[in-house]
Amino acid sequence: MKKEFYLSKSFWINLIALVAIVIQSYTGYIIEPTAQASILVLINLALRAITGEEVTFGGKTVKEHLS
Repeated sequence: MKKEFYLSKSFWINLIALVAIVIQSYTGYIIEPTAQASILVLINLALRAITGEEVTFGGKTVKEHLS
């Protein structure tokens, strides 16, 4: 089964991470970059482990876009 990228949990987690980085730059409260990267990698690995669907962009998978 395929799903559009905006239905992907990984997409939303990474978007939230981006927003958190922007908020940090405005507030001055900075979480150590290696801690941020480690947390994001672990979350993405966990999501990849439980996800069985291919993500599509405009109805095509990444492989189809590259070929």
